[in-house]
Amino acid sequence: MESGTKVMRILGVDIYLHFSWWFIFVILSWSLAGGFFPQYYPNLATQSYWLMGISAALLLFVSVLLHELSHSLVARWKKIKVNSITLFFFGGVAGISKEDIEPKSEFLMAIAGPLFSLVLAGLCYGLYRWDVNFYVTAINYYLFQLNLVLAIFNLVPGYPLDGGRAFRAVLYGYFKDLKKATRIAAGGGKFVAGVLFFLGLYALFAGTANGLWFVLLGGFLYVIAGTSYEQVVVKETLSSVKVEELLQTDLPVLSADLPFSEFLKKDALSGKRFFVVQGAAFQGVIDLQRLAQISPQLQKVMKVKQLALPLSRLPSLARKASAYTAFRLFLEEKTEIIPVKEKKQTIGYITRDQVMNRLIVELKFNDPHPAHVVARVHRRR
Repeated sequence: MESGTKVMRILGVDIYLHFSWWFIFVILSWSLAGGFFPQYYPNLATQSYWLMGISAALLLFVSVLLHELSHSLVARWKKIKVNSITLFFFGGVAGISKEDIEPKSEFLMAIAGPLFSLVLAGLCYGLYRWDVNFYVTAINYYLFQLNLVLAIFNLVPGYPLDGGRAFRAVLYGYFKDLKKATRIAAGGGKFVAGVLFFLGLYALFAGTANGLWFVLLGGFLYVIAGTSYEQVVVKETLSSVKVEELLQTDLPVLSADLPFSEFLKKDALSGKRFFVVQGAAFQGVIDLQRLAQISPQLQKVMKVKQLALPLSRLPSLARKASAYTAFRLFLEEKTEIIPVKEKKQTIGYITRDQVMNRLIVELKFNDPHPAHVVARVHRRR
């Protein structure tokens, strides 16, 4: 999951900030400066409260980042590659390339985060008790509480919390069925989310502003729990389908030097995916999205090779690769077509629509799933 802004790269892992982080950062800084610190440390200047509020919010982000990196270190120990981490304010989502993780490895990866947060809470408590500086003491008092809460909350057995991931690993080891294990663990996650949401509403109606955090966290957790189950269903379904089952070997070709005006008259309206060839070699694929950008003046002088997306810029697939590998490539590369190669030669291609259509058929007819899962997949098309 890389729906955010890339901010850094640590230990070979790309770190992204989800767009919601900025919103929560502002609210948290404001609530700390206007509520938490004035309550525990009264009679200070407004600037001091804002300095402590912003500093504490940023250091909470660092705490969450370290929490997530602890998962990555265990993954590296277990020879599992983590490509990216997308950070929300109260946690993160790792982009893991390996399609199947052993239950024991997932369990160890899951508990690493809460254990590290406990260590961090102890460190912050030590700095708070040391009382080296007023501002350091105040901020570490807050960070001690938050890291302790982060550790305990993440141990709750509701997916996708760390405790839920550990719970799923145990279930997976017992049932040998990842979808079933995820469905049960995600159900626990939705239950926890519902409890948090309604506790937050109760607190808000009782006049406690902190109830807003419970509402936001409960709503967020509920959505992520459902999405996580959907992702596992998609992964399990498409992993059993091979690219060669979807392979299209009819390769409509065009000469690289064909005038664009002739292409418009004869071929453009067919909607086919044309490959551009120079002699006997494939050069690229016609990028249909660029057609609308060509002005009437340019249409008279352009060649089709100028519309082609070079094959070197496109990912490629082996015919024995899984359709799930293709699915991930379509999402990551934001392309509509992927060439299929064998012994470095292009033998055909598959399209995003083919993969999505096969997924919908499998979900709806061959391995029926709840209507909401099928509906969400439909909306991805």
